[in-house]
Amino acid sequence: MRELASRVILGLFSVNDAGFNAMAAILMIVEAVLSHLVILKVKYTEIDWSTYMQQVECYTNKGILNYTRIGGDTGPIVYPGGHLFTYRILYFLTSSGKNIRLAQHIFQVFYLFNVYMVFRILKKTKRIPPIVLLFVTVTGYRIHSIFMLRLFNDPLAMMLFYVAMDRFLHQKWIVGCVFYSFAVSIKMNVLLFAPALFFTLILNNYFMPTMGYLALCGLIQLYVGGPFLLHDWKSYVQRSFDLGRVFMFKWTVNWRFLPEDLFLDKRFHMALLVGQITFLAIFAYYMWFRRLNGLRHSLYLRAFDGILTSTGPTDTFYAFCTSNLIGIAFSRSLHYQFYSWYFHQLPFLLFCDYPHVNSISKIPWKQFFWKVPLLLAIELCWNVYPSTWWSSALLHICHVIIFWHLISTRVQRPIDAVSWKTFDKIHEEQEMLKNLVEEHDQVIPPTELPDFVEDDDQEKIKEYRMSRMPERREKSKKELERGFQRYYKEQMADGYFQDDFRVYYSDNNEMQVVGIESITDKSKMSVEDRVKTIYAQALNLQKSMSDGEEDEVEEEVDSSDEEIPLEDEENLVKFHLNSEIEEIEVSTDESDECTETEESEDSEEESLESSEEGDEASEGSEEEDSTEDRTSSEEEYEEKTKEQRELDEQNAYIEERIRRTYASLRQHQMQLEARRQNVYA
Repeated sequence: MRELASRVILGLFSVNDAGFNAMAAILMIVEAVLSHLVILKVKYTEIDWSTYMQQVECYTNKGILNYTRIGGDTGPIVYPGGHLFTYRILYFLTSSGKNIRLAQHIFQVFYLFNVYMVFRILKKTKRIPPIVLLFVTVTGYRIHSIFMLRLFNDPLAMMLFYVAMDRFLHQKWIVGCVFYSFAVSIKMNVLLFAPALFFTLILNNYFMPTMGYLALCGLIQLYVGGPFLLHDWKSYVQRSFDLGRVFMFKWTVNWRFLPEDLFLDKRFHMALLVGQITFLAIFAYYMWFRRLNGLRHSLYLRAFDGILTSTGPTDTFYAFCTSNLIGIAFSRSLHYQFYSWYFHQLPFLLFCDYPHVNSISKIPWKQFFWKVPLLLAIELCWNVYPSTWWSSALLHICHVIIFWHLISTRVQRPIDAVSWKTFDKIHEEQEMLKNLVEEHDQVIPPTELPDFVEDDDQEKIKEYRMSRMPERREKSKKELERGFQRYYKEQMADGYFQDDFRVYYSDNNEMQVVGIESITDKSKMSVEDRVKTIYAQALNLQKSMSDGEEDEVEEEVDSSDEEIPLEDEENLVKFHLNSEIEEIEVSTDESDECTETEESEDSEEESLESSEEGDEASEGSEEEDSTEDRTSSEEEYEEKTKEQRELDEQNAYIEERIRRTYASLRQHQMQLEARRQNVYA
């Protein structure tokens, strides 16, 4: 029982997918029941729903396209065209807005979908323990009211934003930009995320695609506001994106402790705007994308080196959330429904530094002792109605604590872990490489070769190699075979070997190749000579089959360094078929041993493919032979002599050996890397 309890506690307080999925599923069920009870038990409060419906009627029933003439009981419309189109759909679904209970259930679905998208985002970041999901859902008393009891448009805009955020984390930029732009068309507060979106697109994409994504966002705004822009574009822009809008002091949540005159002063508004831009620039410069060495280094790589980066889910969501939080902290006024702008992001901002926990003793209990009360204090500030001086002051204090926490626990940049001594060494190497490139047009300076190498003096080259042999370390058999394979592949791929390689016999009856001195010990042959020998074996065996010559031993010929004319038949001899088969078996076995290299898996697959092709060819030949046998009469078959049948069997056996030899050659040709230098045994 104790072990089970320990596993449950560890699963709740450590970052893990299994615990996250289980907790998310349980909370989704709890939220479905809780939201339904809120609709049934808590009285609906009319604030803006009737005004929204009246605004829709102005556009739908009266056909008014002038934005200055569209309004309702609580004032004129101050939202973009997406707001009208969204609530137009709700207008028809709820019987012109009269079926409030149905509208509440529709917003219940919106709320559950919003929670689901937040869960997806938090899981993607892999920073949040399952227990923190409680503070994303059931503790949000004001959030339930904003969705199910007030029917504001703020949560709808944020729901679309979270869909866009989920697509951004999966690098689905087009779909994400579409949802983001639709969210902006409902309410312009989503523009607070725009700085983070811009830099995320720049760092993860090339310049032209980034401009295309931004143009897509703009085109959607033109499409949504098209009817109003064509009728009176000035009134639409002025109303839907009114930055000079004056808020009422009695509804403010964040500046209640200020005098009303100062609250309404335009100089105060300008000071807040300048403060927001300044603090956002400084915070982004030092705090965003620190796992990529910061925003400045990432932009430098992107702009001057053309290197794309992958910002990652954690850094991307962190940039979006902090950009939004800075905008809220410096906002001219916050109303109660604005709490939905950042409620679901606060737990991530506080717990994004959560450590790795693999035992109960490592659970950071101290974090929960001050972070949980902080979240509850923010909830309290947004639930005090009407707001007071202390609730507004406490809200700012909570915001300052969050910023202090983010700055004090910022992620260390990889570049910060490098000492100055290492920096100096890197700088010296960069200067050296720069000088090499300027002097030689390449990083590695050209090697100065001796004159006899440039003159291709083979004797002096061999002497030079022999003189350097003691300086070389002794190579293992596997390394020598690997070098042989690389050279073999290069020669075969370049078409270096042609049909003019011929075979003859030396005085001791050893097979040799024209142009290669007689060496009885093949292990001492150079790589080039060994490749020529194997290639010549296959050519000679093929020629024996095509000419139909019988097995015989020709006159012995002298083995000399001079090239033997091909027309001189006295210098060209044929060897016994049996000895050739044995020789090829040896060479095939040697080639099979060569395949025991680091790339053994690839070579096995290619050899299997080659063998399968050969098997198919042999099966085809056998089928053809069987067809010919069936067409021939039994009498003609009986008339064949015993010697003729033996010759046919022998030819079939030799043909099989040719197939296997060429399969081995193709195997080497396909699998081995091309490198010539320093591959001699």
